[in-house]
Amino acid sequence: MISSRGKVATGINVFTVLPDRQKALLDTLGAINHEILVHKFPMNISSNFHCAIDAPVIINYNQYTDRESGQYLRTRSETAPLLKRSHELSEKHEIRWYEVSNVIAADGGYHIEISDAGGALAVIGIFTVEPGKQGEFLALLERYGQALRSAKARGFIGLAVHRGYHAAHVATYEQWASADAYRHAMQASPTAGLLTEIRETVTAGELHHYDVVAVTRFDLTS
Repeated sequence: MISSRGKVATGINVFTVLPDRQKALLDTLGAINHEILVHKFPMNISSNFHCAIDAPVIINYNQYTDRESGQYLRTRSETAPLLKRSHELSEKHEIRWYEVSNVIAADGGYHIEISDAGGALAVIGIFTVEPGKQGEFLALLERYGQALRSAKARGFIGLAVHRGYHAAHVATYEQWASADAYRHAMQASPTAGLLTEIRETVTAGELHHYDVVAVTRFDLTS
């Protein structure tokens, strides 16, 4: 669940990985989740794997109780070698830390839910802006989401806007019913103009389509 009312820390791991290593990376990330479940490590809320459809990228969207706890796995003998292995398998790896700034859902709610049930498309943006422009850029992204909701864009499920703990970082998580619905909406006014403005505002940005490969929620109460 990505909610504007939650107080969780979000760590978005971006792995650039060659196609022939993607399965090995997903298996390694899955092994990390297995250790978390077995040992009931107390800081993990969820871990969600995404494979880019249009780029050699895998994203692990993680939720933690707080950012400090997000470093805990590096100290554990069960998980530290697996984390090292995940970095060795990838050409490049970066984790950025965020809080959810706002969620704009098509149904007017305050959350969207990551699901691996199949069918839905995730569009994830990892952006870098000039540090003094983070607030301005967040407002632009919210205008973009509000435009999609107001237009009742076909297939739009919701947009979660993320404010980076680092002042230059911003991320987005969009949910769409299909890739065709997303492409159609991006060609329509005013969305097309807002998307152009988004691209022109950032100093660096990666915006890709993803399949949700696996969702793991950690039940720490049992």
